[in-house]
Amino acid sequence: MLKVKEAVKEFNGFRAVNRCSIDVPANKITGLIGPNGAGKTTLFNLISGGLTLDTGEVWFNQERIDQLPAHKIVHKGLYRTFQIPRALEKMTTIENLMLVPANQLGEKIWNSWFRNKQVKAEEQKIKARAEEVLGFLELTHVKYELAGNLSVGQKKLLELGRALMSDPDMILLDEPAAGVNPTLMKKIAENIRKLQQQGKTFLLIEHNMDLIMDICDKVIVMNNGEHLIEGTPQEVRNNKEVLEAYLGVEEGHNDIAG
Repeated sequence: MLKVKEAVKEFNGFRAVNRCSIDVPANKITGLIGPNGAGKTTLFNLISGGLTLDTGEVWFNQERIDQLPAHKIVHKGLYRTFQIPRALEKMTTIENLMLVPANQLGEKIWNSWFRNKQVKAEEQKIKARAEEVLGFLELTHVKYELAGNLSVGQKKLLELGRALMSDPDMILLDEPAAGVNPTLMKKIAENIRKLQQQGKTFLLIEHNMDLIMDICDKVIVMNNGEHLIEGTPQEVRNNKEVLEAYLGVEEGHNDIAG
C-alpha cells in the first residue's frame, strides 16, 4: 500500500534520512523502530507531507504523493497522528471529532441561509458518526469534556478517533503508547487490532517493544537514517545485527523487549 523509494532528507548538512526504502503491506500492522535520532519521525514527516524530500519518492495506493501538500495526502486516505496529541483543547471531545470531515456545507456561511435543512442534516450525520467513534474508543463518558482536560491516554485515543473520522485507508501512528498508563495502552492496542481486522492498515513508530512484539505483523528497523533490517517481530527480536550493532544489547541477552 505504501512504498518509500530511496528517500533522502538533509538538515544543514546532516543527513537525517539516507536513501531509505520501505514497503508497507495493506491490511497489516507494521512497526517502525529505532533509537532516538534514527530518522523515524523525519521519515513520517516525509510520508505525510510535513517535509519535502531532497531526493526519492513516496507512493501510496500506486500513486506518487511526495509532491502533494499534507492536506491533499489526507484526502488520499493517509492520516498521520502525532506523538504529542494535537487536540483543540478549548473544544469538547465530540466537537474535536465533528470538525474533521472536510468540505462540510456549514463551512460556507451562505449555506446556513439558503441550505439550512441540508446543513442541519449533514451536521446530525457527522454527530452520529462521532458518537459511534466515541463508543468504539470507549470515550462516550467524556464526549462533552473539554479536550484539554483529558488524560494523556484519552488524548491519544482522541487522536485515533480524529483519524477514524476521516475514514482513511492507512494510519501513521507516532508513539501511540508514549506517556500512557498500562490500562489505556491495552485499550489502544485492542482498538488498533480491531481496526486492522476491519481492513485498516497501520504503520507505527513505537519505543514500547512489548507493544511492537504484541500487535505487529512486520517490523522495520531504522538506524542512522537508513533501513537496517525488517522481518517478523520474532525475527527482529533475535537478529544479532539488531541486538549488537543497533540496540546495543550485550551478546547473550537476546530479548529486545526486556
